Amino acid sequence: MSKTNWRTGLTVILVILACFAFWNTFKLWTMSDAERAEMQENDPGALLHLQQKAIRLGLDLQGGIHVVLRVKMEELDEAARKDAVERAIQVIRNRVDGLGVAEPVIQRQGDDRIIVDLPGYTDAERAEDLIGQTALLEFKFLETMDNANLLLAKMDSVIYQYEQAKSGKSAEASTEPPAEEPEKKETPKEDGSNDILSELMGDSAIDTNDLFAFDENFAVDENERPLTSRLVQSLTNRNGTPWPAFTVAKNDREKVDRWLNLPEVKRLMPIDVTFNLSTRPEVLESREVYKLYLVKRKVQFLGKYLENISVSQDNYGAKTVDFTLSGDGSARFTQLTGANIDKPLTIVLDDKVESAPFINSKIRGRGQITLGGAATFKDAQNLKIVLEAGALPAPVEIIEKNVVGATLGADSIKKGFYSSLVGLALVLLYIGVYYRVSGVIANVGLVFNIFFLLAVMAGLGATLTMPGIAGIILTIGISVDANILIFERIREELRTGKTVRASIEAGYNRAFVAIFDSHVTTLITAGALFLLGSGPIKGFAVTLFWGVTLSLYTAYVITKQIFDIRKAYKHLSI
Repeated sequence: MSKTNWRTGLTVILVILACFAFWNTFKLWTMSDAERAEMQENDPGALLHLQQKAIRLGLDLQGGIHVVLRVKMEELDEAARKDAVERAIQVIRNRVDGLGVAEPVIQRQGDDRIIVDLPGYTDAERAEDLIGQTALLEFKFLETMDNANLLLAKMDSVIYQYEQAKSGKSAEASTEPPAEEPEKKETPKEDGSNDILSELMGDSAIDTNDLFAFDENFAVDENERPLTSRLVQSLTNRNGTPWPAFTVAKNDREKVDRWLNLPEVKRLMPIDVTFNLSTRPEVLESREVYKLYLVKRKVQFLGKYLENISVSQDNYGAKTVDFTLSGDGSARFTQLTGANIDKPLTIVLDDKVESAPFINSKIRGRGQITLGGAATFKDAQNLKIVLEAGALPAPVEIIEKNVVGATLGADSIKKGFYSSLVGLALVLLYIGVYYRVSGVIANVGLVFNIFFLLAVMAGLGATLTMPGIAGIILTIGISVDANILIFERIREELRTGKTVRASIEAGYNRAFVAIFDSHVTTLITAGALFLLGSGPIKGFAVTLFWGVTLSLYTAYVITKQIFDIRKAYKHLSI
C-alpha cells in the first residue's frame, strides 16, 4: 500500500506541475490570429512574455530570418582579434533583444562568423540594419560655407572634364573660348588629368558667387556644373549664416555618390573634411530628397557617454531620442555646446548623418537627437537600440541572408502535426487491439509521456523544430517498445502457470535490464547530439532525451501503478 501511495502522490504532483508549465503554451496555441493581433497592438509586452513562457517554435516552423555575418578581423590589430567575435555576439544579442524576438539563436561559426536566426521576425530590412550596423555615434561640426563653395567649384570642373572625356568630347568642343582672352584657354592633354588637377588646386582666383547659385529650379548650366546644379543649400542659422548642407534629389543620389567617389575628385578633398549623406530620405516640396553634408573629420564628442536613452517627439511631431549625460561626459558636452552657440552640431552614425541641429544654448546634463522629418517611431527605436547596445568591436558584413516565409512555416507545422496525430493514432490502435486491456493501459502511459514531454519543453524554454517533432515521434516508438517488452515477459510468465500477481512482478523485473540498457544508450546518443550539434539538431536531441527519460517513468511508475491494481485478478487481459 505504501508503494501505491508514493507512486500516486508523485504522479499527481507531476501532473499539477506539468499543467502549470504547459498553461502558457496552451493559451498561446489556442489564441486566434485576431486575438493575437489585438494583444500585439494593445499589450505587446504581455504577448512577448507569453511567447517566452510557451514552447517556442523554431525558424522552420514559424518562418523568420536567417543571417550569417562575417566579422572583418583584418581591420583589427592582433590584440583586439582575440575576443572580437564574442564581443560582437554580445552586442548583437543586446540589439536583438530590443526587437522583441522570443527565441533568437545567435552563435559562433568558425573563427570569424556569426549565425543569427530570428524566428517569427519578418522585417528583414530592419533586422539587417540593426545587426550589421557598427553603431559608432559621433558628434562633429560642419565646414564653413566659403570653403565648401571653393571645394565644390573645383569638383565641378573635374567632374565636367571627366564627363567630357567619358562621352568622347573635349573641353574645347563644348566650350567656345572667349575672343578677348584667347591666351587663357589651354588645350588639355589627353592623359592630362593630373595637370588639370594641379591647375585647379593651385587656382585661387575663383569667383564662387558667379560659379554657381543654389537655385532650387536648377537655373545653372547642368553640363558645366554637374555637381552643384544638383545641390540646393538648405541649412541656415537664425542669424542668416548658411552652412554646407545640401539637398539632393533621390534620383540624383546615385550619380552624385559616384562622382564623389571618383579618384580625381577624392584627390581634391582636404584630409580634414568629408561628405556624408543623411541616413534616410525626406520629402521637401513634393520631392523626395537626401541631405548631403560637408563634415569635419575631427570628432568632438562620442556617443558612448550617452545614458538613459529614450524615444519621444518634439513640439512639431518630429521623432527624437532623448539622453542624459553624467560625470566627465556631461562636463565635456557642456563646454562644447557653450563655446559653439549658433553652430550646427552634426550627429553622425556610421558615416551617415542622423541630424544637424543648431546649438541654441549651453546644454547641461541632458540632450536630444532630433531625427529627420521622414523618420518614423521605428527609426527612433532602432537608434535607441543600437545606442544602448553599444558599438560593434569590428565592422561586420552580411554574407548570407535567407527569409523563411510564414507560409512555409505554417505548412511545416500542419504536416508535422497531422503526421504526428496519424502515427500516434495508429500506434494506439495497434497496441489496444493486440494487447487488449493491457494495451489501453500502455496507451494511457504513452499519453502521459507526451504530455510530460511538452510540459518539460515549455518549462525549459526549449525550441520546437521539425527535427524536434521527429524526436517526439521517435519517443512514441521507444515508449511503446518498452511496454511491449514488459507485456511479452508477462505473457511468458503466465504461460508457465504462474499467478497473475507473480507474472506481473516477474515481467516488470526481468524486462527492466533490457529496457534500461536500451534507454541509456539512446540517452548517451541524445547527449552527444546536444553537445556537438547546433540548431535543429539540438532540438531533436532535447525532445529525444526527455522523451526517453519520461518513458522510463511512465512505464515503471504510471503503468506499473495500474498493473498493481490488477494483481488481484484471476485472469489478465493481455
